[in-house]
Order: sequence, then structure tokens, then C-alpha cells
Amino acid sequence: MGIKNLTTNQLNQNGYSTNTQTREKIGALYTFPIDYTPSDCLSCEGFVLKITDYKQLYSIIGKKFNKGTEQEDEFRIPDYNITKRFLQPGTTVGKQVEAGIPDHAHTVTALYWNANGIVEEGRGNPDYGHQLKLTTSKASASNAVYGKSTTVQPPSQIVHICIKYI
Repeated sequence: MGIKNLTTNQLNQNGYSTNTQTREKIGALYTFPIDYTPSDCLSCEGFVLKITDYKQLYSIIGKKFNKGTEQEDEFRIPDYNITKRFLQPGTTVGKQVEAGIPDHAHTVTALYWNANGIVEEGRGNPDYGHQLKLTTSKASASNAVYGKSTTVQPPSQIVHICIKYI
């Protein structure tokens, strides 16, 4: 499906007819199926750089990826290759989302049919003269990964990510 009857100039993601801010694609991410970093890129491994040495890249990403340990004249590039974080589109660009699995609880219930054929919960087996204890457990009690997310890890392919700096 193509664009038909376009009556305005095409705009880039910044809303400009000409992208003067990222004219040379500085700050763009490149993905490779092998461990390769072109000469005009840096491997996205969270390197701390001097602002004066990488002025153009700093003008695009600023201190968005700083962790608070950088000097005033430094900034950090993203770390995608070492932390192995998935890249996810969204409006909160740069926000880190923790991994996890949805939590769930399950309850063990004993059922008993009385002499009138009515189901009674929790009676256990009266033939043995005891009642079963009802229990509820949550998955997060056995492993902290449960309950940290509303999604489950999908199948994936590992790639090498670089950021263009010149």
C-alpha cells in the first residue's frame, strides 16, 4: 500500500522538511548479524565519551544514557550489546523496562459431596476423618522473576548494534 495524492512535502521524524539535526545520520543505530562495527560507528556498549571529542553525537543524544558516574564533560552512549536489552518502540524513548514474567496465584481446594449431593469446599475426605487444608500460593514466592512484567520473553535472535558518530 503506497502513499497516493501526497500534497505536502514529506517530513522526517522531527517534523522538518530537511533534517538538519541528523543530517549525516549521526546517532542512528545500525544492526549487524555479525560482530562488526563500521569505522564511523561505535559499538553500543555504554562507553563514556568526552563531549569535546564527539560533539556531533552529543548534540543528538546528550546525556540521556548517563548513569550519574560521568564527569561534567562526559556522556555515555547506549549499552545494548552487553546488557542484551531488547529494543522496543514507544513514546518514552530511553526508558529501561525490567525483565519479568506475569505473576499468578493458584489455590488448591478439596471438594466433598455431602449426603444430600451438595458440594462443600474444604472438607477433605471424611472417610479418613480429616479435612484438607486449603492453600494458595503465588509464583513470585518461589522466584522473583514472576510479577515483574506483564509479558513473557519471546523467541529472539542476537545481533550487534552500533551507533553512528560521524
